[in-house]
Amino acid sequence: MKTKFSGFLTLFLAFLVQVTFAQEKTISGTVSDETGPLPGVSIIIKGTTKGTETDFDGKYSIQANTGDILVFSFVGMKPQEITVGIPNTIN
Repeated sequence: MKTKFSGFLTLFLAFLVQVTFAQEKTISGTVSDETGPLPGVSIIIKGTTKGTETDFDGKYSIQANTGDILVFSFVGMKPQEITVGIPNTIN
């Protein structure tokens, strides 16, 4: 009986950890260069069609998972890739 309970508890905890890590979170920040904020920068999650664009003040927010790669692209500039980590702010 105790072994069966331990097995179920182990499976439940493994499932709980998996669900916790799979949750999306809101990533936000401001995109700027040496002259100031950049409006109209495209931010896309690599390998998906999910994305957003910076507003007039260079600010953005996007729902992403930890480990996703955000691709920032702007006309005349080289695209930049940043991996989503623990912080919810990427500038």
